[in-house]
Parts: sequence; C-alpha cells; structure tokens
Amino acid sequence: MTFLARLRAPLLPARLFPLLVAVLCLAWSVYGAQTKPSGDPLGRENPRSAVTNFLEACHSDDYQRASQYLDLRQLATKTRAQKGAQLAQKLEAILNSDSQFDILRVSQQPQGNLADQNNPAIEQVAVVVQNGRSFPIDLERVELQANQQVWLFSAPTVAEIPELTVNTATSAIEAHLPHFLVRTMLLETPIWKWFGLLALAIVVFLAFRFAAHLLTLLATHFQGGARDSRHWVWVDAILDPAIVFCALVVFRIAEGFLDPSALSRLYIGRFMLFVLTASVAWGLVNLVDVFVNRLDRLLNSRQRIVSQSLVYLGRRFFKVLIVCFAAITILSNWGYDMTTILAGLGVGGIAVALAAQSTIANVFGGVSVIGDSPVTVGDFGKFGDVIGTVEDIGMRSTRIRTLNRTVVSVPNSSFAGINLENYSLRDKILFNPTLQFKRATPKEKIRRGISAIQEALSRNKMIELGPSPVRISGLTAGAFIIEIFAYVRTADINEFYKIEAELFLIIDDVLISAGVEVA
Repeated sequence: MTFLARLRAPLLPARLFPLLVAVLCLAWSVYGAQTKPSGDPLGRENPRSAVTNFLEACHSDDYQRASQYLDLRQLATKTRAQKGAQLAQKLEAILNSDSQFDILRVSQQPQGNLADQNNPAIEQVAVVVQNGRSFPIDLERVELQANQQVWLFSAPTVAEIPELTVNTATSAIEAHLPHFLVRTMLLETPIWKWFGLLALAIVVFLAFRFAAHLLTLLATHFQGGARDSRHWVWVDAILDPAIVFCALVVFRIAEGFLDPSALSRLYIGRFMLFVLTASVAWGLVNLVDVFVNRLDRLLNSRQRIVSQSLVYLGRRFFKVLIVCFAAITILSNWGYDMTTILAGLGVGGIAVALAAQSTIANVFGGVSVIGDSPVTVGDFGKFGDVIGTVEDIGMRSTRIRTLNRTVVSVPNSSFAGINLENYSLRDKILFNPTLQFKRATPKEKIRRGISAIQEALSRNKMIELGPSPVRISGLTAGAFIIEIFAYVRTADINEFYKIEAELFLIIDDVLISAGVEVA
C-alpha cells in the first residue's frame, strides 16, 4: 500500500465501523444521551454521574438544579437557594479552570472507588492548589431520604468554595484572534480551541503516518529493497491501529496546553475512548484475518474445501465477539448500565433462539459434520435414502448431486443424524454376484464348477478371496443358488467395473468347460 493510499485509509474497516456504530446508536436511542440512573431523577447514584449531571446543569444555566448536587445542609434554609446557585456557578468555574481535572477518572461504581481513601463514603474528584495550599474537591455519599443514598459535593468542599479564586487570565493567543472566535462558546470552551484541537489531531495523526512510512522504507532498504510479505503481514495488520494509538497518546498530552472546559474534556475523553477502543478492535480483527489466512495456507486443497464454511463462521464469530466487547467497553465507560443492557440482550437472545431453533440446529449440525468429517466435498456414497456426490457442506444444509443429476439439499440437523455410507473411503470393492445352477445338473458337475470358479478367482492378482469365496447359499424349486464372495483390490469404481466384466467372462468360460448350465 502506498503512502497516499495509507493516508486515505479509514480509521475503521468498512465492515467493522457500521456494526460498532449501530450498537452505539442502538444504546443511545434506548437509554438517551445523558447518564441518569433510574433510582435518582438527578442521576446522583454514582460519583461520575453526579459530576457529569452537575456540569450539564451548569451548561444549561440551571444553577438552581446544579445546587442540588451540593451538600447545602449547613446553610440556612432561607438563603440556601440563592447561595446554592452562586456556589454551584463558582464551583463550575473552578473545575473548568483546573486542567488536571478529568471526569473519566472519577469512579462510576455506586459505592465509589474503595481503594483511594480510608473513608469509603468520600470520593476525591480533584485537588485545587492555590497559594501553596491544597483544596480537595470531594464527593460524599449521604442519605437524604430513607434507603436512598446519593453522591453530593461534600460539606467541607462547599465550605471552601468561597475561599477559592477562579483563574480568569486569558491566553496570549486570544489577543491576536478575531473576537467571534474568542467569544463564541461551545460546551463552555471558546470555539478557537475546538479548531485548535481539530488541527492538532490532524497534524499528530499525519505526523505518525509519515513516521511509519519512513520506518517502512528504511526497513525495506535494509532488507535489500524487497519486503517479504510473510514476515510483514503481522506488522501490516497492527500498523494503522498502532498509529492511531500513538497519535491519541500525543494528542492527550498536547490537549492540556489548550485547556478546554471540564465538560468539553468529558466529551473529548469519550470520543478518544471510542477511537482508542475502536483502533484496538480494528487491530484484533486484522490479526484474526491474518491468523485465518495463515491457517488456510497450511491446509491442503481437500481440507480447505471442507473447512471453508467452519473457518468462515469462526472468523465472523470472533470478529463479532471483538466488536461486541469493544461496544460494551465504550458504553460501560460512558456511564451506561451494562447489566441492564446485557440482561435485555439475553432476553432478546433467548427469544431469537426459540424462534430460530431449527436454523441454530442446522448450524450446529453443520459444525458437527465439518468437525467430524464423515464425508467431504466430492465424496460419493449413500446418505440415508440418497445416493450421490457431496457438492457442498454449508452451515445450513448439505447439497448432494444424485445419479439422476438432480441436487438434493439435506438440512444439516438431519444430515448429521442419518447413516452416512461413504463409498469414496473404500480400500477395496466387494465382488458378490449370485449364480443359479439348474437342479437337473449332475451334482458332480456342480461341485466341479464351484471348484473351477474358486480356482480361476485365486489366479487373478486383483482378487482377494474371502472366507468360503464360492458356496451354495440357497435352493429353489428349479436351481441351486451359488454365491461368490471376494474383493477386488481397487478403490476406483471405473477400474472395478472393468475387472468385474472380465471376471464374468472368465466365470462363463469356466462353467462351459465344467458343463454347468445356468438358469
């Protein structure tokens, strides 16, 4: 792939991106765009949702609602509404000015992060350093009503808010920018910072693309100007995802210099998590393709034909599994209750399984037939009541070309349960004709005829005699039934037919010489 082609390559494979987006859009439409747990209408059941919904209320200029995320019980009831709104507005400004504050680091477990402090009911959100002093911004799990515990900014934190100062210093860059770029806000962040973040992301990504291209050229040069695709296939599979990963790391470091607002950092972090998880899933999907292709090359042509359906199903299964894990990781980190989602998917899966149980039975039957390999594509045999050649073993049915040149499709669930007689696996073919000697023939001639047939068969190197190869097996009103039991040492049916014809001619000559008449 050329460098320009790599630059045009999408961040996600064409088959992976729609499935991942569909899963995310489905969850978005079902559960809504905001993280609001069902137990508390304000979404204060875990630390992250409490901080997130606090910032969203501030972004909507609803500071009365935002004040409900603060523990104001130490304030007088008469002044609680007014002071609460003022404190919420100042706390928003403090969090926006703290470039080290990251909502995605806050626990989203209802009990909080039990490992960060001695008191499990306290969750540290950020630490503000001013005038050499550290002011922790903490959440506390309190019980406002009976059997209802919620997370609020703790009373000590609320008491310290008036003592903190907000950094209102403007960037030196803003003095040289048009006013509309500075005054126009998006998620509490000037729009020029959004343009800067976009430009930064493009520059960092292209820089890593160019660096990867140079490294590829250098590696090719040291190998004598030729690349062994067998050695580079693993590198090519993870090269683009690795570029995205490295670009995200550098972008994350450089993002601190532009210092977007707290709410902006939340959505930027969510988007970065989406891209990071998608890039990891992309790399794993590529590795699955590489592994499957390598496995396919190790199989011979016959094994490749037989295992094609199973390998195809396995590759699709692992790809879907990777994408589902990626979607679960993203949605879980975004604050969705994956227990509820997985429970819904489980109920839906049971309903689908009940509705499509015959299809599922056929799929498992196909896996059984392919894995056990009693027959393979191209084998001739008797399959239940059908005689013919296996043309295809799919995941739903097996197709057999009959002697009448018609095609019979047998569901795999039935095919796996019937008797399968595979003629193609024979090492030799049974020669088992019956003859009828007239009862009027003298007994001595009959004995001489039986001995002569056995002697003629024993002289043929292509014949393997069985026990009692020529014997009287029955008696009717007009004839003695003579059975011949021998094997022709060949697995080729066409060669057998030629040898069989010669044997019949030899037997006829023997019977004429012995004076035996055949009925």
